[in-house]
Amino acid sequence: MLLTESPGTEPGTYLAFLRQRINRNWRPSEWDGKLWHFTSDPANPLTAAYPCRAAGCPGLARGNGALCVPCKSAARSSTKGGYRADHGADRTSKAADRCTITVSGQSCRALSSHHGLCYHHYHAWRGRLTAAGGDYPLEKYQATARGVFPRGQRCAVPGCRTEEWRFEKSLCLGHRFQWKRLKRQGITLEQFIAVPRPIGRQWSTTEFSLVDLPPILRHEFLLTLQQRDQEGYRLDPWVLRRCITIALEHGARTMEKLHQIMLASSTDQRLQKGFTNYARMWSARWRYQHTGTDARKDDVWDAAVLMLRAQSGSDTICSKGTLDFRPVRIHWLREAVKEYAAVFELPADRIRDLIRSCSIASDALLRRPYGTTPDRLGRADAKAIFQAYSTLITHDGAPRSERYRYEHFHRFRRLLHEGRELNALQRLAPAFRFLATDTLTSGRKRSTVNKSIPDEVIKVLDENLHLFTVAEDHTYTNGRPAELCNHMHQTIYQLLRDLGRRPSEILGLKRDALQHYDDGRPFIRYDAPKTGDIGLELPIHHSTADIITAWLDRLNAVTDIEPRAADLMFPSLSGFGPAARKPITISGYHTVYWRWIERIKNLPDHIQGPGGVAETFDRSRLRLYSWRHTYAQRLSDNNTAPDVIQELMNHKRFETSAGYIRINRQRKADAIRIVDRTTIDRHGAAQPPHSYPAYTRGSVATPLGLCTEPSNVKAGGQACPARSKCGGCTYFRANVSHLPLIDAHIVALTTDLELARPIADTWVLESLTAEISSYRKIRRLLADTKTRLSPAEQNEIDRATELLQALSTAPAQDPLTAVPLKLLPLTPKEA
Repeated sequence: MLLTESPGTEPGTYLAFLRQRINRNWRPSEWDGKLWHFTSDPANPLTAAYPCRAAGCPGLARGNGALCVPCKSAARSSTKGGYRADHGADRTSKAADRCTITVSGQSCRALSSHHGLCYHHYHAWRGRLTAAGGDYPLEKYQATARGVFPRGQRCAVPGCRTEEWRFEKSLCLGHRFQWKRLKRQGITLEQFIAVPRPIGRQWSTTEFSLVDLPPILRHEFLLTLQQRDQEGYRLDPWVLRRCITIALEHGARTMEKLHQIMLASSTDQRLQKGFTNYARMWSARWRYQHTGTDARKDDVWDAAVLMLRAQSGSDTICSKGTLDFRPVRIHWLREAVKEYAAVFELPADRIRDLIRSCSIASDALLRRPYGTTPDRLGRADAKAIFQAYSTLITHDGAPRSERYRYEHFHRFRRLLHEGRELNALQRLAPAFRFLATDTLTSGRKRSTVNKSIPDEVIKVLDENLHLFTVAEDHTYTNGRPAELCNHMHQTIYQLLRDLGRRPSEILGLKRDALQHYDDGRPFIRYDAPKTGDIGLELPIHHSTADIITAWLDRLNAVTDIEPRAADLMFPSLSGFGPAARKPITISGYHTVYWRWIERIKNLPDHIQGPGGVAETFDRSRLRLYSWRHTYAQRLSDNNTAPDVIQELMNHKRFETSAGYIRINRQRKADAIRIVDRTTIDRHGAAQPPHSYPAYTRGSVATPLGLCTEPSNVKAGGQACPARSKCGGCTYFRANVSHLPLIDAHIVALTTDLELARPIADTWVLESLTAEISSYRKIRRLLADTKTRLSPAEQNEIDRATELLQALSTAPAQDPLTAVPLKLLPLTPKEA
């Protein structure tokens, strides 16, 4: 139990492993590694110990501006007990070290405990005070007290600087309480005094000792404190003292056992439970690291022990939770899922989704004759899996949504595509494959709602920027003036408004983000975690640069920022903990932002919509992400080229950018006019250009081009007499924008032809061959048409095609298909 009883640390033992991890130079001004004793230093901002606010009191309090334990005890009885407000000053004098009771001219020489009284006299006064209903002043007791006590001998415990207590020979009062706890566990007085146990101040709640804890628990305790220091957590001696007491009272030998004792307790000990839960988690990680085994080979993973990230886009490590791979009942597939999760370092949320998705494929393979042998799988097995995803139902038999089916199938396809080099998939038969036709509808529907914020609303917001403030007693101001916090929040709003970046990208800006080109034009350099891009550049206006400069001038005057957050433009307002090393959180800013919106009373209820028609404006449109839509819409209204919008929005495709804007009717008509100049029929004959209204009335979009057959146009493309064999139809029209579609269709038909050769009759093969030839002819004619255009005309058509692709209402295609398919309906609905 005691330090002198600690067993030797044999090489390879868990205790030796813990000892090797200890930082011997941890908090040298507070921690005595030889004595396992901690004495709080109020100068350390990560220690919850502060000078007592009583004038002249040398004690330490738990909170800033609070009283120490003796002063707090005195303050409770100040009204009826004769407490003097200046008692703290008395405690600094030498006389205050001794009891102030005098009987018959003889002074009590015992150590002072509370209110200038020794422990015995103090409790005697408290007894009379209680009996008198609280009306027994200290002066009255001092005049009637009986008995005095001599000066005690020095405490027998090595390192103790105080005197023995008169009722417990050889031990001071503090050590008497310590031995009382250990005495119940069979520790003799001789064993107790054999171990140094310094006590700096009696009745101090800002000191603690780990010397009496069992060896493993003692080391786990210390390593936990050092780990919390690395993460910026504050050390609260009061909480730790309580944890140590409970551990000694219940005989806990490990941190896991101590945490279980805490959980079984019926008292409210949230702070202590929080500490032991954190310590239990890290102890489990140390035990796992000590074993040297790879827990990722198991079918059940402990997310906290493996230190998995909690979710995508976050560096927060899991503190609890397990990942059970057993629902994937096919062994080779389960091993592939585990290997894929480990190799690609997936976060816990993505692993859970992957398990759900692959369990569907696993159940489908269990019904196949060779599902458990990957080297014997074929195309039929792939079709069975595709059918399983296509017909997913809920527990009550209702069909799953298109989005649900698409995401799960897409996730399984991604595993096969990205994990093709994994050891678990090396035996997978080449015949087991999905075709381009094995696609599911994504279920995504392009929103027609304009999410951008109107200019008249922005004007009102700017006029009320002075209302964007935090409360004077804001919990995260950390002693800084509220004006500093207000300035920071207002600056963030202005950058969201002007830059159109994602909120996380604005909050994550570095302090040196503002830079200038050689010609003096300003730009910002930022990171985009969502897309994985680092060091992106965005040109900005001089007015926006002035806003950033004004904030940086204010920020540079702040000197108490956490060093690890000093390079951030918007560092956290928290003074300690992991949050202090990061920028302010989106959730925290979101709260202050919406309180500001609520304060603004003159926001318009109606705004001018398309065509000058008034429409209702709802404040819910003022979401943080709406500023990104506003930025994109501003670019579109200024007739910015699609490729420029795509680049400024940091999107991989313009189709994504188009989801942020509402393109006006004129831009649609211009794009259609440009591509309409290259329209031909199936024989290559050029078709006369049409006006926009005639274009939309006289044709209907098909998967490969345009159809002008009257009955099919009237039916919206649902009454094709040729059964969608467009390559052989007189009414079929196509232009160069349809080339990607036709190429993809040729590939799909060729694949079908090869699969059909061993099983189909001759007339089936001839039909497929003729259809492929018709599309190859159309493709050659379109390519020739584009070749005859000048480079400038080709670029113009490419931009128009890109715009019309973005306006497509067709569902997004699976990016893992062999040839990406895109529907290009060149008859977009009018806005």
